[in-house]
Amino acid sequence: MKVIGITGGIGSGKSMIAEILKNNYNAYLINTDRIAHMLMEKGQISYNLIVQYFGEDILNPCGDIDRTVLANIVYHDKDRLLKLNSFTHPYVMDYVRNLIEERKRENEELICVETALPVQAGLKDFCDAIWYICAPDGIRRERLKQVRNYDEQKIDRIFKNQISDSEYRKVSTHILINDSTKAKIMEQIEALLEK
Repeated sequence: MKVIGITGGIGSGKSMIAEILKNNYNAYLINTDRIAHMLMEKGQISYNLIVQYFGEDILNPCGDIDRTVLANIVYHDKDRLLKLNSFTHPYVMDYVRNLIEERKRENEELICVETALPVQAGLKDFCDAIWYICAPDGIRRERLKQVRNYDEQKIDRIFKNQISDSEYRKVSTHILINDSTKAKIMEQIEALLEK
């Protein structure tokens, strides 16, 4: 069984790479963002810690965490972002490790763990390879405007709080350049999987 970590900044194409691995190579996908969102649901561990720290002003009328309100708080304050991460990352990674163990018992051949935070996720501890999906900032900006409808100000805030290119490179075993066509990225994936 092989475990590949897929990492990179927002708009780099991590999800596209993960989908290619799923559809073309039958990979089992684990998305740390989705797990974090699940653990932020009412009654879950992260929900309780986040509400206790940030207060009930972050809740919508149904009592769920309003992630937009929370994001606006943490993207303006690095210390509060770190605090939020401390309420989610350890629990997310416990969940991921348990899921990997479960899939091993099911004889899964390829597992893909997608995350924007490779160090906090501890990818080096359980991945056979860590792929950094790299794309120029200009391309990432265009993708975020088109796909997510983000404005320049929001993109600037997000970029300011993400880890640097050199930090990604430091923790990764391979770099995939996602700056042109899907066919080009598929060639890179095929070459890496053949190694």
